[in-house]
Amino acid sequence: MAAAGPSQLSMALQPASINNTSINGSLSRWQEPQHIYSIASVAHSMKQVAVIIINFNSSAYTVDCINSILENTAPTLSYEIIVVDNNSVAADYETLLRQTEGYPHLSIHRSIVNLGFSGGNMYGLQFANAAYSFFLNNDCVLLNDNLSILYTFMQEHPDAGLCCGQMHNSDMSFHHSFGYFPAISLKLLGSSGARWLSAGAYPKRKVKYSEPLRVPLVTGAAMFVDFRKLAEIGGFDTNYFLYCEEEDLAKRLQQKGYTCYLQPEARFIHHMGKSTSRNYAILRENYISLLYYHRKHHNYAAYTLFKLLYFFKNIKKFYKGAVYAKLAFFILKGAPLTYSLKHSQQISLPPAFD
Repeated sequence: MAAAGPSQLSMALQPASINNTSINGSLSRWQEPQHIYSIASVAHSMKQVAVIIINFNSSAYTVDCINSILENTAPTLSYEIIVVDNNSVAADYETLLRQTEGYPHLSIHRSIVNLGFSGGNMYGLQFANAAYSFFLNNDCVLLNDNLSILYTFMQEHPDAGLCCGQMHNSDMSFHHSFGYFPAISLKLLGSSGARWLSAGAYPKRKVKYSEPLRVPLVTGAAMFVDFRKLAEIGGFDTNYFLYCEEEDLAKRLQQKGYTCYLQPEARFIHHMGKSTSRNYAILRENYISLLYYHRKHHNYAAYTLFKLLYFFKNIKKFYKGAVYAKLAFFILKGAPLTYSLKHSQQISLPPAFD
């Protein structure tokens, strides 16, 4: 699971169409509320790649990220950069505008409410018009032409729904770019033991691969997705406010028969969540997302076992601070979605009101 990068919001994409009004003039139900409209009506002007970046009180990282895209992307590629400002404080938003004034390919869209990582990306998709969507954390810096490399790779692999390049730490050391779906065998046996039971499901993460590799899921810091296939599964599940977006997205693409790949030729730095602080609320959000994922994708027995494993993991840490005991008992009651930070967000006045 990747550390959450910038900010977050949550809006659904444009619906395909609206049914006719009923006799009394009220609107009847929406039809399948996803993205067919976006694909069909604007295909004539569609770009190859839309990069979607979320900024939340971390404009310095966002500007560095944008600069790395502009510096490394071939002029032959048709692309756009969409920045969603997730209700940052006015000073940070104004800094972002000032430092990117006149940048090509760039549009910035401000939300007056922070609706999370999944929702922020869904909001950004409303402004996108491209065959592929590159969801890039703002604390990432591209080291080469990721957009062209990943675009070409996806074009050559029609089975691919999602891919990612090779990640590096801030000091340029190697860091794995993919992960595994949560599994009981993985929790109890570790990756080595689980690999013995099912080798294909657990490729080694600490290996520096030189060729593309099929993987279970990629880091949420840099997800390159086929937009048509993303639309087919309905986009991101906005119940996830900060964590588990990549697990859920990869799982649903896999359920549709699509493959996830590592393409190590593309390389980037991820500053590992430097734009997100860690406190009790953030730690709690992690378990809210995790247990929601288990309820969604596993049976009740597996969900219950995961809940107990997470409970004991945290209760053993009580000597490090009361926060872990508090987390443990929160987990035991199921880490309900109603406690998510998503439900405590408030709107702020836009600059026009100042």
